[in-house]
Amino acid sequence: MSTGISLRAAAIVALVTIAASSANAFEYAIDDGSGNYTIGPSQFDAQMLWGNYFDAVPDQETITSISVSFAGSVPLDRQVSVLLFEDPTDDLDPTDASLVAQGSGLTAAAPVNSFLEFDIPDTQVDGGFFVGVLMDLAQHETPARMDPQNPQGRSWLFFDGEIDLGDLSSAPIIYNMANTPFNGNWMVRATGVPEPNSLFYVVTLGVIALLRRLN
Repeated sequence: MSTGISLRAAAIVALVTIAASSANAFEYAIDDGSGNYTIGPSQFDAQMLWGNYFDAVPDQETITSISVSFAGSVPLDRQVSVLLFEDPTDDLDPTDASLVAQGSGLTAAAPVNSFLEFDIPDTQVDGGFFVGVLMDLAQHETPARMDPQNPQGRSWLFFDGEIDLGDLSSAPIIYNMANTPFNGNWMVRATGVPEPNSLFYVVTLGVIALLRRLN
C-alpha cells in the first residue's frame, strides 16, 4: 500500500471513529431542560452532593461525561467534582453505591438552563448507576437547579461536613427529593456511548467499506 493510501486510511479511521462515537452517544436525563428553582444549604455551611439515579441502556453503558445546569448565582471558577457511582443492588437507592469514576472542573458563565459538561474516565456501568455533583458551600448558596415537572423519584441530596464517598449512607442528611416539599428532578445528566468493542466493530466496517472505494 502506498504512503498516500496509508495516510488516507489513518485519516479515515480517525474520522469514522469520531463519527461513530458522536452518532451513537446517548444522553441520560430526567429533566426537561427548564429548571424553576435552585437549592442549597439554608442555615449551615456544608459539603453538598446532589444527583440522579439512572438505569443503564443497552449499548450505551460506557459513561464518558456528566453535565450540570447550575444556578446563575453560583460564582465563577468554583471547584466542582462530578461523580459516577454503580449500585450493586439496582434498587433506585444510591446510598449503597460504589464510586467508580470522578472528574473535576470549575463553574463558568453560562445561559440559564444550559449545561456545563465535565469529562470523566470512560467507565462501563451495569444496571443502576448514580451521577452526582459535589461542592463545598456556605449557607444560603444554592447551586443546584431543579426541574419540578414530572418528578421521577430518582433525585437525591446529601449534606455533611465532608461526605464520605466510600459510604454515602453515613451522611447525616440524606433526602430522596420525592419525600421533600421540593419534589423534582435535578438538572444533572450523563453521556453514554457503546462499549469499546461495539464501537470498534462499527469503525472496522466503515473503514473496510471506505478503503474499498479508494482502491
